[in-house]
Amino acid sequence: MASSTAELATLRALTFRISSTPTSQLPQHVPAIAASLTNCRTLLSSTQSSGAKASSSEASVAIHKFRTLLSTLLQDRTIQGRWSAIVLIKASVEVGGWETLQKCLPWVRGLLGFLTKPDPPASKKLCIITLTRIFLLTREYPTLIREITTPSLPTFVQSSLQIASSRVPASVLQTILESFSRLLPRHPTIFRSYLKQLMPLLERLVAPTPSSKLSREQEPEAKFGITSEVTAAARQLYVQIPCCAPKGASSEDWGKALKTAISNAHRTADRVFRAVLEDWQSTTRETSTLNGHTLDDEVQDLEIVNKGLPPWSGIYAGSERLTSLLLLVKGYLESPTANSVYLNIGTIMDLITRMLSLTVPASSGKSFQNTVRLNSQVSKEEREHLWMLLPDVHVAAIEVLLTLSSRSLESTLALDSLIIDQVVWVFGAEKDNAHVRTACYLIIATVLERSGRTLPKSTIDSLVPISRTCCEDLLPFEVSAGPAKQTPGQAKASGNSQPQTTANADTFLNSFPKGINDPTANFAGLKGAAHNLLPVLLTNIRAQYISDSLRARLDRAAIISQHKDAMLASVLNPPPSKKFGKPAASILPLMARSFPLDKDVEGVLRPRMPVIRLGGQDLEMEDEAEEEANEEEDESEDMVADTEVEQEYMEREDESFVGHELDTLLESAGPPKTLVKDFAMRNATTLDGVGSTPSSQNQSVPEPTQFIDTGKRSIYNEATLSPSKRVKIDQEEQRTAQPVQPLPTLAAAPKSYFTATDTASVVPELPQPGAAELGDADSDMDDIVPLVFGQDTDDESE
Repeated sequence: MASSTAELATLRALTFRISSTPTSQLPQHVPAIAASLTNCRTLLSSTQSSGAKASSSEASVAIHKFRTLLSTLLQDRTIQGRWSAIVLIKASVEVGGWETLQKCLPWVRGLLGFLTKPDPPASKKLCIITLTRIFLLTREYPTLIREITTPSLPTFVQSSLQIASSRVPASVLQTILESFSRLLPRHPTIFRSYLKQLMPLLERLVAPTPSSKLSREQEPEAKFGITSEVTAAARQLYVQIPCCAPKGASSEDWGKALKTAISNAHRTADRVFRAVLEDWQSTTRETSTLNGHTLDDEVQDLEIVNKGLPPWSGIYAGSERLTSLLLLVKGYLESPTANSVYLNIGTIMDLITRMLSLTVPASSGKSFQNTVRLNSQVSKEEREHLWMLLPDVHVAAIEVLLTLSSRSLESTLALDSLIIDQVVWVFGAEKDNAHVRTACYLIIATVLERSGRTLPKSTIDSLVPISRTCCEDLLPFEVSAGPAKQTPGQAKASGNSQPQTTANADTFLNSFPKGINDPTANFAGLKGAAHNLLPVLLTNIRAQYISDSLRARLDRAAIISQHKDAMLASVLNPPPSKKFGKPAASILPLMARSFPLDKDVEGVLRPRMPVIRLGGQDLEMEDEAEEEANEEEDESEDMVADTEVEQEYMEREDESFVGHELDTLLESAGPPKTLVKDFAMRNATTLDGVGSTPSSQNQSVPEPTQFIDTGKRSIYNEATLSPSKRVKIDQEEQRTAQPVQPLPTLAAAPKSYFTATDTASVVPELPQPGAAELGDADSDMDDIVPLVFGQDTDDESE
């Protein structure tokens, strides 16, 4: 409720402002009033019968007062009042919606009558725009079409054609043509009855020849100014004329119109290209024999057979006609149609091939492109004019290629190699022209984006000149400083004295450094086309097809121009490695330094997904991963088992053996009768000072370590020792009559994980204290050498 009250107050304020402002000063207030109408959108578009009676009646009164005020202004006698009414009516219709549209029939009638009044062109232009907007808004409501559009549109078309046929500014004519191109596809039946008046107007506009040398008597009188915008609007309307055909015949008329445009282009090219003998041979039409006859002094086409196109004379007029016809073919390709149409791509490619086959000859005589056969009947001046005009024709032909590629999509993939060859051919001859370079960059980028990965290496190699020039257009222009000239004193001192000449004082000013003057700085389209082509070259071409020098040039251009997309493409499509196992250099550090806060760069630097390998590497990597996983599982199981066994041994050693079981064995053992050697006891541990008796200290029982390998021969076996060791032992026995003492145990000996268990064959019988004799000990330990781990016994014996 509060919002509706505010909108009601705003509408009342606007109404008061309109009524209280003098008519002569009203145009200055109209922009602010129209902008404030958006705050009354809900009020103007709502039904006045809803809501409370009091508020509904107040809103209805305010809206009715506002509409009545606009109707009064529309019938005002002053130009300022009518102009203000037109602007406010358009703003109200766009804001009010259906509620305002259903009551705008009086406004439409007033606007239609306004077209016949001698008002300024600006007022008529605004009136045409407002009526067009009303007719387009009623398209969604069949009732409003029947009540407003259908009765009013014929009058609008008739009045607009009368204005276009008179001397009007180009802006008004452009507005009329754009309005017709918006309304004709939606109301073809109404426009069908006005084609006889509309076609002559369009035929003079779709392919104009302002440079024609025809006299005023030979050419039709021009009643209006022709600009490039007017010509473009006329072509846009001309290609939609087939929509006015009877039901079911629009597709056939569209095909005939396109065929006529292509035929007119070939006819014009026969005269424009008469200075050379073309090597091109048509596959869809008979070759013209015009060059075989005697030619006129001036190239011209005075026969009006091109379906109403006006005649022309002169090489410049011929190039203008040919360029316009190519753009007309482009308009047929890019404009929507009411029904499905049949497109013969062969005829279009035949026309484009002819346009691109003839190029400007190269300056050097050794160049292959210098082999152009000239027509001796044509003057040298006409040939030079043709070389100057060919780039414009080639740009128009490449624009047709761009449109054909965008509309046909995959239907012309087989022609991509042919297109690249033709574009490279034209680029090699006319790359000095900025417009040609721009068009070549655009078409090459389009072709590479859809089929760059499938092109062979020979085709990619032909793109090297275009790639290098693209990098040069992106880099700043470098002014090469000339060699420094010596002063007269220096020249005399060095012996290079020359005759003194008059010096130009202005040359000293040029020696000071100035700002870099880039000749392509004013060509925004060229910079944009090169900017878009660079990442395409790095993304859609196989990295192994790009040479090292070209790759370095592309990366350098991307880094210096701070082209983020190109640098990212270079990182994601790295060059192949030249050395086995060593990756190629990457510009990732430079990209990270240039764009530290960019999310794309951050995603490349810190990926969150694992590497996904493609191709045959998947199965191999999976098998290796499975084998490694199995090995790790086996190792983990072995480690767990070893740990369990060790824990079990430790527990049993701590609980049953330490001090208890050994005491029992020592007490129950009797005098030894037969010493039985148990190999299992060699791995037993003798504990020093833990539950042992004095006799256990004198017993010569060797102490093994925990690092003994079971696969090697034990040093405690009774096998025959080596002679050298036996001799040393005998000498030691002779020198010392004392028996060999047992190996003393260390105080902090490492605890063994091997214990004597019940699995031993026979439990050894340990002697009682004092029962063992020295002779027995000597005989038993005769072949045992005292061994200290970490030292050599030979060195010790010596």
